[in-house]
Amino acid sequence: MRSEIKIPINNNFELYFDNWINFKSKIQKQYKDRFINSIYYDNDNFTTARDNLAGISNRRKYRIRWYNDKDKNFNYEIKIKKDNLGKKLSLKSDHSLLDVNLLFSNKNDFLKKKENEFFLNYLCLNNLLPKMNVSYLRSYFVYQKKIRITYDRQISYKLINKKSFKKNIMKDFMNVIEIKFEPENKNLALNLIRNSNFNPKRFSKYLRGLHLFGISNYL
Repeated sequence: MRSEIKIPINNNFELYFDNWINFKSKIQKQYKDRFINSIYYDNDNFTTARDNLAGISNRRKYRIRWYNDKDKNFNYEIKIKKDNLGKKLSLKSDHSLLDVNLLFSNKNDFLKKKENEFFLNYLCLNNLLPKMNVSYLRSYFVYQKKIRITYDRQISYKLINKKSFKKNIMKDFMNVIEIKFEPENKNLALNLIRNSNFNPKRFSKYLRGLHLFGISNYL
């Protein structure tokens, strides 16, 4: 399991991030930028959102994810959080993105395959349905080959299955830096943050989207 620190910043201060990256000679670009698309799943009681808001130490988040415009062979993902550590369980699909309503379901024949049963066993909630589509541009960096840094911007949110909302797409004025590391590299990560002008805060794109649509109170 790994640790993750998030730093939301107003997109008007994007230059601060650029200057920080340029100043730190040991921060290197790792991959090409790419767009990330995720659909988050929850039940009608928004249990995963409520657990996150309440700070439940042992919680899970369910989503599918694909990159750029290639939704064929997307990934099923479960993010597992326990205290301050987390891990991501990922399963690559063998089919195109069709009926998103049944993906996290016992009716999904792909998940019922013997080799995929381990993933199905991690589903702690029933009646999971798609709630929020989140899209953003991500840049990838690495610090001293030990600390992963991602920078997400152009974040937009789209409600799914909420026909009562006149506007179901929101664009965010926030960007977010995510710093990810193994527990043994905690001091290195904290020193990196201390040498910046950034203030870490809790940030969840799923909760942020729900907040912007007035469904929950959040950042």
